[in-house]
Amino acid sequence: MRIQPVVIAVIRKENKFLLTKRIFFDDEDKSFGPFAWNLPGGGLEFGESPMQALEREMKEELALDVKVGQLIPEVYSEVRNHWQGIFLTFICEMSDPSQEIVLNEEASEYGWFSLEEVKNLKTLPKTVEILNMASKIS
Repeated sequence: MRIQPVVIAVIRKENKFLLTKRIFFDDEDKSFGPFAWNLPGGGLEFGESPMQALEREMKEELALDVKVGQLIPEVYSEVRNHWQGIFLTFICEMSDPSQEIVLNEEASEYGWFSLEEVKNLKTLPKTVEILNMASKIS
């Protein structure tokens, strides 16, 4: 059994949110394959602050520099098999809105979606809940 702190970026542009279509799944996520849309993010590594982890993950997954903003005032938890994720979610913005998004091997595509559009996608758990909360934050 393992408990993993996870940092998640909610990147918004003109009332749409950035999601990636995940194609690489860890053992605890295999049941969501062959693909699912999700918010970008990843595991906190030893010695990192949540903000440092988020900046690193956005660089690794999207080749983006981000400004980490407000912590969404809700801590989400998800149990999958013998793994429990504790999700710390932050409102972020692209440091340079014209910067090109370049995906790593974890995802096949990305898109900008309204909250209503996200509700109709196959997503990883907690995605819609997180975006519901984020949409209430200006």
